[in-house]
Amino acid sequence: MGVIGYLYISWRTLRENYQEEDIIAFSWVSLLLFLIGGKISFGLFNWGVWGGEITPWLEFWKLSQINVAGAYFLLSLFTFLIAKDKNWKVWAFFEDSLLSVVFLLVVLLVILKSWMLLISLLGAVILTIPMKGKYRSLVWYKSGRKGFLFFWMMMWFWLIYTGVSRTWWMGGIGLLFLGGLFMLAYDKLSK
Repeated sequence: MGVIGYLYISWRTLRENYQEEDIIAFSWVSLLLFLIGGKISFGLFNWGVWGGEITPWLEFWKLSQINVAGAYFLLSLFTFLIAKDKNWKVWAFFEDSLLSVVFLLVVLLVILKSWMLLISLLGAVILTIPMKGKYRSLVWYKSGRKGFLFFWMMMWFWLIYTGVSRTWWMGGIGLLFLGGLFMLAYDKLSK
């Protein structure tokens, strides 16, 4: 259900601004890379967990053995590269694909029972929803460009996760997204 939901939401939200065949290809490849990135990073962070066997490295469908950070990193890297390759506006594409990625992450976090990450993600979503139609009217957001919701949500995710996990250095990641948000507001990163 998670795979079908991700593919449908991705197609539904991106089809208006991008070519349909590009979106379908992007959705399938990004899903595959999400699972592969999660599996490989799980194996690297838990080195030796599979006792030197090769086949567990290839079993990306076993969701209990996926590292969420590695999965999201490879998905984000692919999203960035495909946006650059297709000459799409990078941050606008990140914002446009936000709903499908959040859905995919929520499904994975529920399966993994990673409650701290899930609370942080849902908190960031709750703080992002009211900004959806209003961020272009903010006085300090002069550019009005898409990408605001991506930076806004990532900032809140990291700040909430910092508080929930009490890993204070991660708050710096949230502040980096805050800096990116202000740079986007002044048209520095909007291309």
